[in-house]
Amino acid sequence: METQNQWRIYSIYIGSFFILNILNTYMLTIQAFNRYIAPFKHTFTGEINAILGNFSVLFFIILISFLIIKKAKSRMLFLLITTFFLNLFIFAMGVFNLFFGTAFSIPASTIFNNPSDGFAMGTFLNALLELVTYARIIVFWPFIILLTLYILSDRKALSKITFKIKIEKFVSGTLLVMLMLFVSIFSYYEQYKETLPLNSAKSTFAVQNLGVYPYYLGEFFGQPFDLDLQKLLDLQDEEDLAAAYQEYNKNQSSYINFFDSLTYSNRLTMSQAVENLFIDPSISNGDSLHGILEGRNLVLIHLESLNTFLLQQPDTNERLVFMNQLLSQSFVFNNFYNNVGMGVSSDGELSILTGLYPMGDRTLYWEFDKIDYQLNSITSYFNQEGYHTEAIHGDNQKFYNRDRVYPEMFGFNNFYSLEDFVEDGYDVKEGYLYDSTNNLRHVSPWISDYHLADYTFEFGTSLVNNGTPFMLFSITMMPHTPYEFDPNGYRVDIFPQFNNQISGLTMRYINYVDYVDDVLKRFFISETGVDQTLDHTVYLFYSDHGSGIKNGDLDILFNRQLSVLETRKMLQQVPAWIYVPGDEYINYGDYQIRKGLINGEQNLVRSQVDLYRTMIELFNLPVGKNAYYGVHGMSTEPTFALDNRLLDVVTDQYFASMRNPNKVFPEEADMTEEEYQYILRFKQLSDIIVSKGDMQKTIDDAIQRIYG
Repeated sequence: METQNQWRIYSIYIGSFFILNILNTYMLTIQAFNRYIAPFKHTFTGEINAILGNFSVLFFIILISFLIIKKAKSRMLFLLITTFFLNLFIFAMGVFNLFFGTAFSIPASTIFNNPSDGFAMGTFLNALLELVTYARIIVFWPFIILLTLYILSDRKALSKITFKIKIEKFVSGTLLVMLMLFVSIFSYYEQYKETLPLNSAKSTFAVQNLGVYPYYLGEFFGQPFDLDLQKLLDLQDEEDLAAAYQEYNKNQSSYINFFDSLTYSNRLTMSQAVENLFIDPSISNGDSLHGILEGRNLVLIHLESLNTFLLQQPDTNERLVFMNQLLSQSFVFNNFYNNVGMGVSSDGELSILTGLYPMGDRTLYWEFDKIDYQLNSITSYFNQEGYHTEAIHGDNQKFYNRDRVYPEMFGFNNFYSLEDFVEDGYDVKEGYLYDSTNNLRHVSPWISDYHLADYTFEFGTSLVNNGTPFMLFSITMMPHTPYEFDPNGYRVDIFPQFNNQISGLTMRYINYVDYVDDVLKRFFISETGVDQTLDHTVYLFYSDHGSGIKNGDLDILFNRQLSVLETRKMLQQVPAWIYVPGDEYINYGDYQIRKGLINGEQNLVRSQVDLYRTMIELFNLPVGKNAYYGVHGMSTEPTFALDNRLLDVVTDQYFASMRNPNKVFPEEADMTEEEYQYILRFKQLSDIIVSKGDMQKTIDDAIQRIYG
């Protein structure tokens, strides 16, 4: 009788191993359990398929335990330990979701090639905090339940139950597992091709519709699950490629816009520009806006992790005094979004400098080690005009493989990094004395952005004095998650209304508004109040991506309940503006700033790829017949913005998820099937460009040969 009872406990234990570990995968696939993901619509076929896939892997684990372990007690212990590691894996994948918003894939692992100095400890502590603040410890519930059953069982009696399966039964079971996996994988691919056939959607779609365990097991053994998009789109030769890309090519004297069916051109005129645009007569070219900045220098400034909501929230906006004054003298993109993917900051750079979308599931900067990309870039065009081009970054030169990518892929004449700053006397441990009157230093693992601003002016001045035209790409480091190293320290007094209401992470982020405002000011006004605006120079500012805060704190900051989609929209919206200082000064009391020669606002949707085209046409860069795909930042032409990691789409009418087109904000809006297919096809074509090193040149050559 006792033996039968222990057999019953043992059977319950085995069944629980299956049920609990299958249910635990939903912690990665259902948004109700994991607010950090952007899932696909759940379907009956997909759920059954995922259950079959997950069951197959767990069943194979059971088979192994029956083959190599004789005692039931030892087998239970083996499954208990296995469950712990499966739960730990689920937790780790959840942490990845926390920082990147999408499911992990092997191609995404290149993100870990970056040196972790300055980020590792804060990120690790933030992940551990998630165990408590977001109850992520719940992912260990299968282990806890099985551990309880194991402790409560009569292990002495269980140790008497011994048996092993024969090798022929193990082989039969393995063949059954392979058959189930084959059915599951075949079904997954058929669903994938019919739903959203993009490689950046692969990992999230697979964990939902193939199963967490079989997907990652397949990736571990080298099955990339990638799609051949050129084959999928039936682009068999160069003629097919030319026709496909010409449909989206905006480098034409006349083309019809998909969204409003109106005709536009690669030569923007005032009649097709936004109504509030002001162009100073000193740079006016009559009705044409093409080339009005030709011959001027460019300082392209990459702002780290800034969200537009800092300007929209009254309390944070109030502290951005200089930024608002600068915006009043600039052309401002009020409805601007990032295009980043897994490469985040590097992806923002890619879109700005090449006008291309990143893949979304991998970091192209690291892919450059394997693929010799030959891409058109703003840098190469400025080089052709005789400009000195230089990237200036306060981080390790190997971060995002920049020491190779900047000179070899983009063609920068020089890359000035942390190592160069240090060689020239910067002491990282001592930090930067940004306020000598009050003896205030900024200490961080990187070069202070105060010094970045000062160095940009000093180096730019030397080039101006030498009569050398230049394009400088100045890249700020902070604020950067988890928002440490603020020189002003962690403060609750400046926003007391939010103290104990929002997370420490969010409080640290909004604390950074003072630093951001000071650094922006430093680009134009020295510590002693002297003007350090570079003559005959255009400043273009953009933020690479948003803050990534996703724990309901935006609801508190804006004192209203936000939907998941509205929150995502706000987190993808970032600031961007163009400032063209003239010679006239505007007095703001303690300091003066130069009056802008171009003024106005763009309220239509724009994104990072659109700035690429905007720079090309305003500076009249020598692109020839090379294709480009964005819209002009100052035009009234409608377009869309695409986040290449989550595959969210923004138009002037809606914010929608391509992963689940039924999810739209505002709810009364609608993403039509025609719009969905148009955007999907462009994303697929964009991915093809960055799939092979010489693909862009092949496409450009084919377009020029066929269309002239």
